[in-house]
Amino acid sequence: MPDAADVAIVGGGPAGAALAIQLADRGISSIVIERSAQPKWRACGVFSSPLTRTRLTDLGLTPQQVSALHRPISALRLQSTRGAECQITYENGHACGFDRVALDGALLDRARESGATVRTATVWRSLELPAKAGGDLSVTASSTNAHRHGDTRQLRVKLVVGADGTFSRIAEHPKFSSGTRRLYRHRSGITFHRADATALPEGQPMEGRFLFGEGWYVGVAPVPGARVNVGMVVPGPSLRQRPEALVDRLLGAFPEPQPAWISAPTTDSVRVAGGLMWLPKRVAGDGFLLVGDACGFIDPLSGEGLHRAFVSAAMAAESISSWLGGNRSALDDYDRHLRGRFRDKDIVSWVLQAFLSRPWMFDYALRRLGSRSSQRKVLTLVLTDQLPAARALDPRFLARLLLP
Repeated sequence: MPDAADVAIVGGGPAGAALAIQLADRGISSIVIERSAQPKWRACGVFSSPLTRTRLTDLGLTPQQVSALHRPISALRLQSTRGAECQITYENGHACGFDRVALDGALLDRARESGATVRTATVWRSLELPAKAGGDLSVTASSTNAHRHGDTRQLRVKLVVGADGTFSRIAEHPKFSSGTRRLYRHRSGITFHRADATALPEGQPMEGRFLFGEGWYVGVAPVPGARVNVGMVVPGPSLRQRPEALVDRLLGAFPEPQPAWISAPTTDSVRVAGGLMWLPKRVAGDGFLLVGDACGFIDPLSGEGLHRAFVSAAMAAESISSWLGGNRSALDDYDRHLRGRFRDKDIVSWVLQAFLSRPWMFDYALRRLGSRSSQRKVLTLVLTDQLPAARALDPRFLARLLLP
């Protein structure tokens, strides 16, 4: 690992790797510090917008690589346990169900190819701000391998980027005076994969599914490898019982005929993530910048985590380049522009959560959505970032959707 670079990126997920690639394209050196020795399954999102395919090819992945990394999703069936349902169809490009382990690995490989330094099995321990304005930060990182416990290095960098997901340690670091607001602590996520004996040949589009219960919901996305990814959002107190027992109970709520994957074996481990929703007070400031889920996470339902990771990485690369070029307001501009870029979409996410908290209201809206094709199409394009989110907040749209 070199002793110095322009930027230290803490976290080697999609946002961190994408940023490293785009910085290298601008001639900016970076070191990616990733805790895991190699990509592995963890509680994370796999469902994403059709636009994500274009983002990945822009990062240098070939169309063949992108095709192998995801299963096209042609439609999403929405059901409640109380009988309301509708189906949304992706007419303007299929949505994506990604193999996240393979995707994370492919992006880190691409970052290495671009010239970025990628240090896996490494964790940052501490950092020191410069003694005077314009000086370098000192970042201390060390190996997570037991036999290399003493392998500790100090790095001199000009900027630290938090790409370390929700509850980012960079965002919460006292030296950056960012802090966070934790929201909906009582919600947790459970994710795992199951074999799907009815899966179509690789590359062929399949349908996804959501089931909404009382205070919980389950999303099912087909992914490569003849599997489905199952993501559950549940009240935190539910996890007082074993996650596996909760999984069996919620899957048992699926209406008949139940799909074959429900009784199939889990192909990896059941992963749990607590406290799903949070917001940092700032996404950039003196000496630091955040990308991806570290910028905030509100709504697993909309499936926008991956696309937002790539958008924030592109915006961050431009801002860092400008800041290193002498524009001292570039980081503050990033903070303002990123918040503005996603403000309306965040409001849509809060509206969705409000409906979910009122089952009778959610069922009414779901039935109305099923009988209003034009409103259903607009909402589909908004949720996949193919239309401005303001369209779904227009009072005329809401009136046509909700009024009798």
